[in-house]
Amino acid sequence: MTSKQLQMDDKGRLQIPKEIRDQLGLKPGKVKGRIEGETLVIEPSSNMFDKLASYVKCNFDSLETSLPELRKSAEKQGLNEVKR
Repeated sequence: MTSKQLQMDDKGRLQIPKEIRDQLGLKPGKVKGRIEGETLVIEPSSNMFDKLASYVKCNFDSLETSLPELRKSAEKQGLNEVKR
């Protein structure tokens, strides 16, 4: 990924170039950020339900996987997220 300059407007908003947003899969309302020392960290925001949905979606590609197995896996994944 190439280095790009970010511009801040007079309201303090940063514009991330479309090319970078596309590469990182950043969507409006689905981004979180934090300050670590003097570094601004921006990353896709995903909640437990998004993670579970993508996990289940991946597993549905294999029709051999049964619904009880999917449920058990989703419950385990959910419990791991709650513990964080």
